[in-house]
Amino acid sequence: MELIQEIEVWYIIPAIRKEIALSMINNGLRQSEIAKKLGVTRSAINQYFKNKRGKDVDLGPKIRDNINRFAENIENPKESVRVIQELLNISREERIACQLHKNMDKEFEGCNVCYEKPQLIRIGGQK
Repeated sequence: MELIQEIEVWYIIPAIRKEIALSMINNGLRQSEIAKKLGVTRSAINQYFKNKRGKDVDLGPKIRDNINRFAENIENPKESVRVIQELLNISREERIACQLHKNMDKEFEGCNVCYEKPQLIRIGGQK
């Protein structure tokens, strides 16, 4: 079983980076410039373009609509973190990781654990 956070790291964030990189290449940037702005290696960018990374997720229209606008604001890795975090927050609102999780493990069909109020855990009879 994968945790929802692992799904974000292994699937959603690479898909977001891929779409940002595609937006940047369409705006005339070279792969080396994109890698520098995103704070990743040039080979990572190359893998996005060859469909080896970030290919297994449909980010949905809300994220795709924001990618071009956000991608224009990325000048350095710090801005990349801000943009990716904002897009990741949208993916959480859209429950994209939940859908991936359900597709990966049918045990999570109907699951809502990521959106439930956390329960207090009792350790040694204490609250």
